[in-house]
Amino acid sequence: ECSDLKPPCPYILPCLHLSVGLSVCLQESSSQTTKGAKSARRKRLKPCSLREVEVTVGELGLGYDSDETLLFRYCSGRCTARRRRNYDIALEHTRRAGLIKKGRRDKVQYSPCCRPIAYEKDISFLDNNSRYHTVQEVLARECGCA
Repeated sequence: ECSDLKPPCPYILPCLHLSVGLSVCLQESSSQTTKGAKSARRKRLKPCSLREVEVTVGELGLGYDSDETLLFRYCSGRCTARRRRNYDIALEHTRRAGLIKKGRRDKVQYSPCCRPIAYEKDISFLDNNSRYHTVQEVLARECGCA
């Protein structure tokens, strides 16, 4: 429940939040759609924390053609309901009461999402045409529920 992408990421699955405002959800493939399977999957998720994966700069989707690899640090995990703020509670209540109409573009979220609260200063790399680039706020340094 942490993305504005269509379809939204169900069950608070991990999301990669990139510096250009793009969120990429890591979706589990599952043929089970029962409520029990969903809640078991939710319980297996680790708490919100910093994760990492090795990728090429080109795989980040920021528009750079580069085969240089880096350790992409991102935030992933579950944010528990006890961390919800009054805003989250009020938004959930008004939504369920029908006071906020759900439209095609209305993707309000009333549960916290695991996302970066601090970023590494920047990353620098050479593209495949030997041009030097520096990009800010790509790698998460610290995660939290917001």
